Amino acid sequence: MKVGTMEKIVGATALTAVVVCGGSYWVGSQVEQEFRESVDWVSRQGVMVSVVDYQRGVFGATARTDVVFEASSDEDASNTESITVPVVHSIRHGPLSALAAAARIHSEVQLAQLTEDSIAQLNEIFDGDLFFPVLDTVVGWAGGLRLQLALPKADKFHFWKKRDNGEVRGIELENVHASVDVSMKDGLLSTGMVTFDADRIIVKGEVNETIESPSLTFLLENIDIQIIDDPWQAIADILGEQEKKTQEKTATSWLQRKPAFTIKEAHARWPEGMVAGSFRVAHAGDANPDTDTPLGNISGDLQMVLPRALAIRHMSLQVSEDIADTLEGGEENEVNIEKETKEQVDKQMAGLLKDGIFVEKGDTLSVDAHLLNGELNLNGEKRPVGILLELIPPFF
Repeated sequence: MKVGTMEKIVGATALTAVVVCGGSYWVGSQVEQEFRESVDWVSRQGVMVSVVDYQRGVFGATARTDVVFEASSDEDASNTESITVPVVHSIRHGPLSALAAAARIHSEVQLAQLTEDSIAQLNEIFDGDLFFPVLDTVVGWAGGLRLQLALPKADKFHFWKKRDNGEVRGIELENVHASVDVSMKDGLLSTGMVTFDADRIIVKGEVNETIESPSLTFLLENIDIQIIDDPWQAIADILGEQEKKTQEKTATSWLQRKPAFTIKEAHARWPEGMVAGSFRVAHAGDANPDTDTPLGNISGDLQMVLPRALAIRHMSLQVSEDIADTLEGGEENEVNIEKETKEQVDKQMAGLLKDGIFVEKGDTLSVDAHLLNGELNLNGEKRPVGILLELIPPFF
C-alpha cells in the first residue's frame, strides 16, 4: 500500500472522528439547553423543580433535578416543611450513542436518598403508599419528543380519603400496570397513549366493592400544548369572566388542531358481571367558536355493554341517598326508603328503555351512539341531539 494512500485513510478517519465527536458535543449542548428550558416550563406550572447539577461529556451527560414538596402540619396549616425529592437523569446523545435519535434520557427518582420521615410525609401528601414513575424521553433529530412513563412494579397501592361527613373511603389496587407514551413536536402533542390494568380494585367505605381485571387505553390526539404554558390562565380565559375576544382566541387555538379524546378497550368485571365499552369525541369542523351549530363540528362515538343488575344496584344507591337527604328528623320511620327506592328506580329504568337510551338483551343493557355532522344515531335510530344529556347514566 502506498504511503500516500495510508495518509488519506488516516486523514479521513481522523476527520470522521472530529466530525462525529464535534457533532455529538454540539448536539449535547442543544440537549442541555432544551433540558433546562423544559425544567423552567415545569416550574411555571406550579411544581417546585430545579436543575442542581448537569455534567456534560462528548457522548452523554448526567443531570440531577430536585423536586420540592411542601408538607403542612395538621395542627397549624401555616407551619410547612419542605421535602426535597432528587431525580437523576442519564442522558445519551450524538450519532454514536443514540443513532436513531438525537438523545435518550432516562429519569428516575432516588428514593434511597430519602429519609423514613420524608417518605412518611410524602405518603400523607399523596393519601397513599408512595410510588414514583420512571420516565424515558427520546429526542428526535427533527426536534420531536417521545415520552414513555411507567409505574414501577408493585403488588399493591393504597389510597385513603376522609370525606367531609367523617366517612373514610379507601381504594386498594392490586398488581397494577400503567404506562404513558407521548409524541410531541413544535408545541403539538400529536399522540398520547395511557394504558392501565390491574388484577383488581377494592373500594372500601360505607359500601365495599371489588372490581376484577380493570383495563383501559386512553388516547389523546392533536393537542396544542403551547396554549397551556400557563394552564390556569388558559382555563380562566375559557371558563372565567374574561373578555369575549380572549375566550375566542383561546378556544380557536385548541380547536384548529382538531383535538380528539378516546377511551378504548375499557373493561372490568363487577360481581354482577362484565362491563365493556369505548368512547371517542373529536373536533372535526370549523374552529370558529361563534358557529350557530357547535355540535355540528363535533364527532363522537359511544359503545357500552353492562349487566342490568349492576345498573339497578348503582341507581338504587343514588336514589336511596337522595331520598334520605330529603327527609327531615323523624320522617325516616314514616317512609319505607327501600320500597320508595325500588319504585323510583323501576320507573327510571322503564323510561330509559322506552326512550331508547338503552337496549335490553337478556340480562344486559347496551348503548351504541354515533354523533356526526350534528346528527345523532342512537341504537340504530336517528334521535334528537339533546338526548345526549341522558346518555350520562344516572348510576355513574
